Amino acid sequence: MKFDCVKVTGKVDYVRSVNPMNGGYKANVSINGSVIPKLQMTNKLYEELEVGENVTLYGIFKNEKDKEKNTGVLYGLANQGGNKFFATSMRFSVPLVILITAAIAAAIMFVVGWCASLFVVAWLFGKEFDGLYTLTTNLAIAEAALVGGFFIWRAWLMVKSTANPEAWPHMDATTLSSRFSKFHK
Repeated sequence: MKFDCVKVTGKVDYVRSVNPMNGGYKANVSINGSVIPKLQMTNKLYEELEVGENVTLYGIFKNEKDKEKNTGVLYGLANQGGNKFFATSMRFSVPLVILITAAIAAAIMFVVGWCASLFVVAWLFGKEFDGLYTLTTNLAIAEAALVGGFFIWRAWLMVKSTANPEAWPHMDATTLSSRFSKFHK
């Protein structure tokens, strides 16, 4: 779940391979001759993206070593007229989904962790240990809290990052394009 929030400025050469998806589109966008593939955007941002116009794109991009897994989400754009458009609904809906995932992951980890911890505690202290189930439950709660805490931390980073898109670092379109597999360009 590594992602970067960056701004890319340049002239939109084309928007191709547009595929509708739930609530928006996935497209390949060319900025200054560099293709940014698999860019997801809302319907409103797609309608505001004009070919031949100088724009600043505010995007959230995965940064995985495997270039096949990298995708991008267009969070906002500023057109050459100075108008800015943002998908502010994503600011809280994405972290909400991450929080729901955190609850599910913590519940699963509690059950799996309890079973695994039971064997470890029984092996370390013996089956006759008086606090076997208490210690096992406490370990499982700690394991579940760590897993849930990781997801909560990522949700908080998302909320914090989207609070001020103007402060996002600027990235060259060529550098951003190099993160993606040539297959998708």
